[in-house]
Amino acid sequence: MMLTDDVCRYRVLIQTGGRMDKGRSVDWKVIVILAVLITPPLLFYIIYAIVFGIYPSLKYPGVTMNVPEQSINRAVLYNSIQNSSFKTNFQLKERKANYVKTYKLVCYYSLPTTADSLQVDELDPYLCTHINVAFAKVVNNSILINDSQKESLEKLVNLKNINKDLKILMSVGGSGNDVGFPEMISNHKNRKSFIQSVRSYVKNFKIDGVDLDWEFPNEHQKVHFTQLLEEFRKSINRNPNYPYLLTVAVAAPYTIVDSSYAVSYMNEFVDFINLMSYDYHFYTRETPFTGINSPLYASDNEKFIFSTLNVNFSAYYWNHSGMERSKIIIGLPTYGHTFRLANPNNNGMYAPALGYGELGNSGFVDFPQLCQFLASNQITPIFDMENKSPYAFKGYEWVSFDNSQSLRYKAEYIRDNRFGGAMVWCLNSDDYKGLCQSENGGGKRFPLISTIKNVFANGNQL
Repeated sequence: MMLTDDVCRYRVLIQTGGRMDKGRSVDWKVIVILAVLITPPLLFYIIYAIVFGIYPSLKYPGVTMNVPEQSINRAVLYNSIQNSSFKTNFQLKERKANYVKTYKLVCYYSLPTTADSLQVDELDPYLCTHINVAFAKVVNNSILINDSQKESLEKLVNLKNINKDLKILMSVGGSGNDVGFPEMISNHKNRKSFIQSVRSYVKNFKIDGVDLDWEFPNEHQKVHFTQLLEEFRKSINRNPNYPYLLTVAVAAPYTIVDSSYAVSYMNEFVDFINLMSYDYHFYTRETPFTGINSPLYASDNEKFIFSTLNVNFSAYYWNHSGMERSKIIIGLPTYGHTFRLANPNNNGMYAPALGYGELGNSGFVDFPQLCQFLASNQITPIFDMENKSPYAFKGYEWVSFDNSQSLRYKAEYIRDNRFGGAMVWCLNSDDYKGLCQSENGGGKRFPLISTIKNVFANGNQL
């Protein structure tokens, strides 16, 4: 096979270490071609080494947040795209809003599992109107908590000796922790056993009610779930000497609402619902982009399904579907979501993401960690006035969260639109030690939940 002169010369160049025989000269054309081919990948690896050598040195606070598996399950489910159930044209019917005399502030509390956890004696009995204790299980058609949980529950109930108006409810289930529900609701006998076990807890522990957190009934199970609520209500009405509250933690995305709940029937049986209006945006393979955890409104450029992923739409969708506005308790988070950017220079809303951020744990970050991260890296968050929520970024790290400013907007929205109040997930992820200096003057315990409380307190005086 014949070789071209250029190739022959190139072989000689290699064999002689770059030296040519006398009378020959270096073929610079070949060298330029090689440089063009080699330089880009070489620069890429150099830049990659520099970036990833520096990036871990960003000041990340130590991981203290133990994210319950159920929270991750819910966030992933909320972000599962099911095109067959999408609607594109909504005309929500507004139902009459009743006057709200006192706004509820329902705070979930994860019982302590370690000495570093938020302890019962660190709680403020006057901060929340209701404390939902998370979580009991459904086992053999009965409510069940372990001995350690019973001890903490008894301490919680003692807080009622300080604040006579405080209500303590046992929350049952939680996504990933609700495996006993399908069997329990399947027939009247099982449902009756469960209701009796709840009544026993109410009497024995002197609690004020039960919160059912099943995430989530399917299309076939929602009839039996509705029957359970109806039978609960009949049982409560038949035993006026031991009245208690019946509440349900419910989904926010309308796709799940439609498949899981008979809303107008639920309205007749429950005292109120706790709307889990957060986790709207979370990293999954189906949603590999940044987004706000709990936006109050949609932004102008959000269309179709994305225009429904916000507090305002979810709250009014429940109202439109048949739930009284005063019975809708709107969920607000004290935690944030983190993302790892694909490109640090593309760091806005819906920017491509490759996974969870380094901050926090499994895409979740509690407020004290977030506050320390912002302060240590001298980051000024961006407040999105359309969503009424802040976000921040540093290098490849991108985080959505709520602060006092965003929660003030949301609490005012609840008050001005006459919803029943706010539900908070959760006490444990607020700054309960008062370490964050940037919120409410700095150094105050539970700054986020206190912001909500203060807005409601002012509203009650109007």
